[in-house]
Amino acid sequence: MGLFDGLTKGLESMIRAEEATGPNIAPKVDAAANALTWTVGVSEVPDPRHPMEDAWFAGDFDFGVFDGVSGAAKSDFGELYSVQLSSNTLAQLRIQREKRGFVEPELALEYAYSALSAAQAIGSTTATTISIDTNSEPGFTIMKGANVGDSGVTVVRQGGEDGRPYVAYKTVPQMHYFNCPFQLGTTSPDTPDLATKLRVPLLTGDIVILASDGLYDNVYESQIIDLIEATLGQTPEVMAQALVGYARQVQEDPNSYVPYGVEAAAAGQQWSGGKLDDTCAVVLQFQ
Repeated sequence: MGLFDGLTKGLESMIRAEEATGPNIAPKVDAAANALTWTVGVSEVPDPRHPMEDAWFAGDFDFGVFDGVSGAAKSDFGELYSVQLSSNTLAQLRIQREKRGFVEPELALEYAYSALSAAQAIGSTTATTISIDTNSEPGFTIMKGANVGDSGVTVVRQGGEDGRPYVAYKTVPQMHYFNCPFQLGTTSPDTPDLATKLRVPLLTGDIVILASDGLYDNVYESQIIDLIEATLGQTPEVMAQALVGYARQVQEDPNSYVPYGVEAAAAGQQWSGGKLDDTCAVVLQFQ
């Protein structure tokens, strides 16, 4: 992700807050006899031009991906803002679960962001965080979450009309304008209250993908489905490796026509080849 240079195009160029934070529609599912279980895998690859700036966490119930801004200065503690917000958000989720028995991801993100603001931490990042809830609604396993920016969540479900996996749910990227996603930090006017709130009931066989834009800018939805289908029956780590490995392959192909290129053309700009970037994917498989 490029360095946030400010909202230079004015209010008329921005999407309205209600458009950014409106509910993403998740399909309803039938109640199950038992809560689902899951396994998780992670894969990441840095942009070869600089050290890794994506951050992520994978706890027992809580997961997140944070895409740090290229060129952002580090704090006095030597940690990128993305790393700090990632670790602080996970800490807040664990505190909520311990003290209240349930979590609110958007509130955890808000507290973590406020703590970094108070500490005058330097930098910016997108933020995607989810928690898996197996207790609050008997018969249902619910993915709850919050998303700021153009990292995001995709739910691949089994048994489409043609018998193949299909995308049952995905977050909508939050963009002010082309190549300027919503983000949190000292160089951005955006705040956690702009986060898209997620609530997605899950089914046996669902594959949940949290990924930075290194994946989504380079790999089409149909290709994500193909990669998941090709690795069904293997571990989530293998699935994550397939997604990230293919993304890097495309990023280095000067002749590829990627989603980022489609968006560039729509914005009246020229772009050819893949978009080289840090890339991270956290994959959960539900049983």
